[in-house]
Amino acid sequence: MFFYCSSEEKALIRQAAADRGLSMSAMLRQLATGAAPKRRKPAPRVDPALVLAVSRYGGNLNQIARWLNTATRAGRACEVEALHVAAALVGIERRLAEILAQHRRPPRC
Repeated sequence: MFFYCSSEEKALIRQAAADRGLSMSAMLRQLATGAAPKRRKPAPRVDPALVLAVSRYGGNLNQIARWLNTATRAGRACEVEALHVAAALVGIERRLAEILAQHRRPPRC
């Protein structure tokens, strides 16, 4: 659904939504229907070092997947190469598990 408004009106709507802790869509939906807005769960805070480490391994996974797709299309993915790829994937999986275990928080009491 779209509607037209001036830049000033849009700024007022945006500020009103922010003051209520809602998105513009949620606030307008609430005003139009009278239904209570559904509150989103806040995104968990994540250690930037964890994000960096996981993204590095994600890049490795992407390179392996690209190689595997290219080799398969070209008919070059023999069983020996597939074993090397599988071993690399297992190594990455283990390292990711170690990284996540290091950053996992103990349960709250």
